[in-house]
Amino acid sequence: MIGRIAQRFAQSLRGDGFSRFSTIVSIASVALGCMALIVSMSILKGYEDTIERTALQFTADIEIKPRFGGLLSQPELLAREVRRNPAVSAADHVIAREALVRSNVGIDGVMLVGMSAERLNRLMRPLIVRGESAIHQNEVMIGSGLAARLHAGVGDTLLVYSSDEQREAPRVFRSRVGAIVRCGMTSYDESVVIYHRTMLAQHLRLDTTAASSLLLTTHGRNQLTDVQQALQRALGFDVMVLTYRDSFSAVSSWIELQREPIPIILGLISLVAGLTMISTLLIAVVEKARSIAILLTLGLSPIRAGLIFVVRAVVISTLGAAIGLIVALALLGIQHIWHPITLDGALYYVSELPVSFPLMPMIIVPLSSIALALIVGLVPMVVAMRVRPATALRFD
Repeated sequence: MIGRIAQRFAQSLRGDGFSRFSTIVSIASVALGCMALIVSMSILKGYEDTIERTALQFTADIEIKPRFGGLLSQPELLAREVRRNPAVSAADHVIAREALVRSNVGIDGVMLVGMSAERLNRLMRPLIVRGESAIHQNEVMIGSGLAARLHAGVGDTLLVYSSDEQREAPRVFRSRVGAIVRCGMTSYDESVVIYHRTMLAQHLRLDTTAASSLLLTTHGRNQLTDVQQALQRALGFDVMVLTYRDSFSAVSSWIELQREPIPIILGLISLVAGLTMISTLLIAVVEKARSIAILLTLGLSPIRAGLIFVVRAVVISTLGAAIGLIVALALLGIQHIWHPITLDGALYYVSELPVSFPLMPMIIVPLSSIALALIVGLVPMVVAMRVRPATALRFD
């Protein structure tokens, strides 16, 4: 019965212009707050997922590299030693070397990365945007941004100049582009040239077991810091043991910094929405004082009369939360499919605003708004319970 009375109250309030306007403002404030929080949390989650995904494509859960640069000494022996740790499930090594690459139209600085065939097929193959799904051993993959700057396409030949510590003259060799990849991070898309590890070692006149770093995959990422510290103690300080978070510490810190103000922002938006809803419901109490008095005269208890406005608050909050969720999903979907918002990759690491669709914010934010409405509805409930039928009917 209370829900039906609340509905009749809402219908009769629509006839009053100011009450209708205040109700629309209350719904809009709740919708705007929900939309802003869901979108902001989805963007932060999208950033985090993009950084983690890209980090694990070019590094690993844990990376071991020489403290003072150069190559690892005896990488195979080092790999056997780290596998003794029960948390390590696999170890692979890569070669990385800075170089210059020249095409028919320009020259640019790049990072040569030599990977094992298994890593190329598992991680790089899904990133190919042009070219064959599997490249031959004498071909290379290049980032999409680098390909655009050098005007290099599949089948073109690049001239590579790489430094050599054992000789003054650089190593010069040719490489044929077999595929173009796009990982989503500008720092890689505009600089990476990917080889089969053995082919890069041959070009650089290195031993086939040579490695610039050792990449370790663990059974889980919950205890990465403990594993990192244990490996650092076991291997000594001639090497650096880094987690993938350490490799992207700047952007990880930025994400954490952006996440910290979210509870404050949630509180401020909720406060504004709550005050707007209180004013709307108090207006409804004043407008319906005579109706409340009549219901009390007919036997409706004061508590039930007050609950009418609590139901009204929940309806406003639910409608606003639903609208905010729908608008947020629409905006996130548009950005995910068409990418209308672009970024400066040099500053933000990515060229397009990344978004995600985390389930928890889409549940918690609307439910929090509804829970807040229950609290906010107590104020007009108390006011409605204090209505005196004789006074309200006499001075209406």
